[in-house]
Amino acid sequence: MSMHAFDELSEEELDRMERRVAAATVGPWLPDSAEAVNVSVIELGLCNELGTFKSIELVGASAADHEFIVNARQDVPRLLQEVRQLRARLQSLNTSLDDLEPHMRSAGEEAFLLSPSM
Repeated sequence: MSMHAFDELSEEELDRMERRVAAATVGPWLPDSAEAVNVSVIELGLCNELGTFKSIELVGASAADHEFIVNARQDVPRLLQEVRQLRARLQSLNTSLDDLEPHMRSAGEEAFLLSPSM
């Protein structure tokens, strides 16, 4: 698999992804192989009172495509949460660094003044 350079996700893009996740059928989505050739089924959410699931049939999907789609319902919300948490941590660290910068500059100037001259 090749790695591609991507632009940073904007807040608007993250918001759109979160809206799509919220609009999708509640998970977990579960694999269920159908008997027909080249057809696979993804069961959506939990079983209803009749003991049946809503489902999606994938025709011609590879096993890898099927696995990706099934797991995207669970993976995407977790990834979005991780992105939001990491951005919050980065913002906090940047704020701390901004707060420390004047003190570091002052300490550096004092160290320069106290060092023996050559």
